[in-house]
Amino acid sequence: MVTLEHAIYALASKLFKPIIEQLPVFERLTDDLRRAHMRIIKEQWAGLVTLIGVSAFIIAFAFGIFATFLSKSPPAYLAFAFIIAAAIGLIAAAVTFYYPATIAGDRKKKIENSLPFAAIYLNTISRSGFPPHTLFKMLARFKEYGEVAVEANRINNDVEGLGMDLPTALARAIYRSPSNEWTELLAGMRTTIIIGGDLGQYLTERTKGVVASYRRRLNDYSNFLQLLIEVYITLVIVGTIFFIVTTSIMVAIGGIPVALVKALNYAVVLLGLPALTAAFILIIKGVSPTEE
Repeated sequence: MVTLEHAIYALASKLFKPIIEQLPVFERLTDDLRRAHMRIIKEQWAGLVTLIGVSAFIIAFAFGIFATFLSKSPPAYLAFAFIIAAAIGLIAAAVTFYYPATIAGDRKKKIENSLPFAAIYLNTISRSGFPPHTLFKMLARFKEYGEVAVEANRINNDVEGLGMDLPTALARAIYRSPSNEWTELLAGMRTTIIIGGDLGQYLTERTKGVVASYRRRLNDYSNFLQLLIEVYITLVIVGTIFFIVTTSIMVAIGGIPVALVKALNYAVVLLGLPALTAAFILIIKGVSPTEE
């Protein structure tokens, strides 16, 4: 059964096929879509990117034409409307284009934030004499490990569901992984299994490296957080107070309407302060080396 979503993908890729083939920028979509675990081919997503960009341009330009004639503005304003519509179309296309890369980056962050704990768990159960492929089956059960559990579940499905040997399943996992640290762990396990080495010893050494790297990230995060708090206090808190005091002095001196100063102060306190605070919270959340 063909869904509306698949019909749109097919139509877009067919409609804009000449443009897609001529633009090499779309080549990176293959890797981005794979690492984001998005089950769609490059040509279809590239077609969707082009379709959204063109549609956004047409809608914005049509609105600009309508607004120009409705307000009886000079025809020269149509050029300005065209530029604005083109900018809107490019922004819409760019957001769609980089969406898979954004998803892959988010998965990479979640994997690397959970990896130290998952590596410790793998190291522990590897010492219990379980077969290598069983390690990933057991790891997949712990949803607390987030994307690492998802990756482990896919490896387990490749082995038990598709009948692959573990080295082949690991090679597939390496190919689709967005995280270098996870890739290095899997590559080392694969090599150790192929040459018949001591998997437990390898995981012990690798876990030490992963945990040490995570400690460095925590230390860097702590230092960055201290710097960010100082910037927030200086720029946002003190800056807001300084602005209010300065504008109050200017009103006392004269020359500036009181209503204007009140409006500015309200805007700074009710809009500017919450907006800057939200921005700082997003920055902190974005660089946090924790899963949540």
